[in-house]
Amino acid sequence: MKPTLEQPDSKAAAQENTEFEIVDLGPFDNNRNDVLALNDAGQCVGVCVNPQSGRVEAFLQSQGTREMLGTLGGSFSIARGINNRGEIVGGSLTPGDEDFHGFIYRDRRILDLNQLLAAEPGWELIQALAINNRGDIVGIGCHQGQDRIVLLRPKI
Repeated sequence: MKPTLEQPDSKAAAQENTEFEIVDLGPFDNNRNDVLALNDAGQCVGVCVNPQSGRVEAFLQSQGTREMLGTLGGSFSIARGINNRGEIVGGSLTPGDEDFHGFIYRDRRILDLNQLLAAEPGWELIQALAINNRGDIVGIGCHQGQDRIVLLRPKI
């Protein structure tokens, strides 16, 4: 099926002339301070320098406060998506900075998505890019040496 663009309804058309308020989230500094996604609750995620460790890490900003999410054991992480349940996805270097793996952050824990994949040999999830409210995750995986765009669906 070919994707189509829907015509705006009257409510969407009325919003075209909406004025926007600016909320200053700090200086932009590419991979040292960058906001990459937000959810309907106004929480946003991205990457910034951790003031305690000096490492560049993923963060969650909620109600004006930034919480550093940590890494999967390596020296860098980046948050790329957040859903309305507050689940966050991104990528992180692993111990020894050997590999870069996709992660999900939930219940105040950062988890390597490779440890949550169904038993399908030959796959490595390199990066998680977005997560929807059902928990579906879009990312980049590697299968038998080839990078692939993947959709991860939670098994129920």
